[in-house]
Amino acid sequence: MLQWKHDIPTRYFATYEALEEAFRERIAGLVPRYHAGTRVFWEDFQQLYESPQAPGPGDAEAYITINPRDCLAFGSPYQVLQAAWLAARQHQASAPESPRHVAEKFGLGGQLHQAMRSLSGGETVRLALAKAYLAARHADRLTIASPFSWLSLDHWTDFRMLAEHYGNCGTPLELFALEGEDSTAPAPFGGAPAPLTFAWRLKGLRLDLGTLMDHLHDRPVWAGVVPRDETLDSPCLLCGDNGQGKSLVAKTLAAAMPYTGEASVHVSGAPLRARLLFQDVFNQTLMRSMRQLTSRGNTGPVAAVFEEILAAMGTPSAAGRTQNLSSRVGQGDRNPPSLLELKILLTAVRLAAGTTVLILDEPDWGLSRSDAVAFVTAVVNAAHARSVPVILISHKPWWQNLARSVRWVWKETPAAPDAGGCLFQVHIQDRPGGDA
Repeated sequence: MLQWKHDIPTRYFATYEALEEAFRERIAGLVPRYHAGTRVFWEDFQQLYESPQAPGPGDAEAYITINPRDCLAFGSPYQVLQAAWLAARQHQASAPESPRHVAEKFGLGGQLHQAMRSLSGGETVRLALAKAYLAARHADRLTIASPFSWLSLDHWTDFRMLAEHYGNCGTPLELFALEGEDSTAPAPFGGAPAPLTFAWRLKGLRLDLGTLMDHLHDRPVWAGVVPRDETLDSPCLLCGDNGQGKSLVAKTLAAAMPYTGEASVHVSGAPLRARLLFQDVFNQTLMRSMRQLTSRGNTGPVAAVFEEILAAMGTPSAAGRTQNLSSRVGQGDRNPPSLLELKILLTAVRLAAGTTVLILDEPDWGLSRSDAVAFVTAVVNAAHARSVPVILISHKPWWQNLARSVRWVWKETPAAPDAGGCLFQVHIQDRPGGDA
């Protein structure tokens, strides 16, 4: 079993909130809190605005945030790396490596001009690693928050490369991680969920990956998906390396991105609406309160599912950090929800809607290993009890003992640029390296 070499100073935390508090203290609160609602977000933002002279990390403090998108300010990987290169050139006697060369080091050569919104979570954190790489010679220190929630095992070498580069430059590096986040062992599961099957059909798919400028200049930028039409057992695990198209397939099934062609899911011949729980839960909530997230006239069914999942989890951390939904909604902004509560609530809203298939994209993000395993187990059992199929998307080996069917996702990039705008084709296979 592959093990991470713990020769880098690492601080472990039981919850997302504890990690976030420590990380914000390290970087002088530069990133406002998303999970605590609009009031807390704007209070944090106002504090930054009103205290421009307050002690902060300064230009010499390098960091990668819990959500790496929060430290990437531009519209494409090339723009991010070009800005980092310009900053490095101002501080270094010798010219830094070019943005394109650094992108190639981190396997992002083919994504340099891709829209940031279309990058996978793994590609996003690798871009953040590449940006940090350019800062190694002039930074005083690098702090990285929760990297193993995003990186697949195949890309831990990218992290090791960055760590060695900082070591060679004599620049300290420290990790903040959730408990068990870096485990590579499959998780144990008590009992199998009730059997359930579903069918999916992916046909003639073209996924729109273009930026606003691409659309303004009528430059098509898209990805294709090789057709797939089959019956699967739930829960189905979509696995594979970072950036291979797993989340793109999920967003297409849930109509969460523009595409042409057919992407559908059926149970007993009846079409289902696919509902997606994003890896980036905070952007999905749009900082809406718990009351707003449950204000569609089905509060009773949502509360029932919420409390069913909470009770099924049975972990001390869950019991200590959550309450029944009616109590939580009544508290409003006085007691902001935890990340775990938001995940349970968003899941409950989707399951209470019925006639759906539930897609969980990297459901362990922001949770310790024990909480993640308990959460996913409870959600799968609650979904199957309502005849709702579940698709899990993950690069981690934790879910192998839970999945009843597995599909491997990989992408094929053309050797030469496609004149028609196709960046790559996504393949879905029965086994790694097998025939489609």
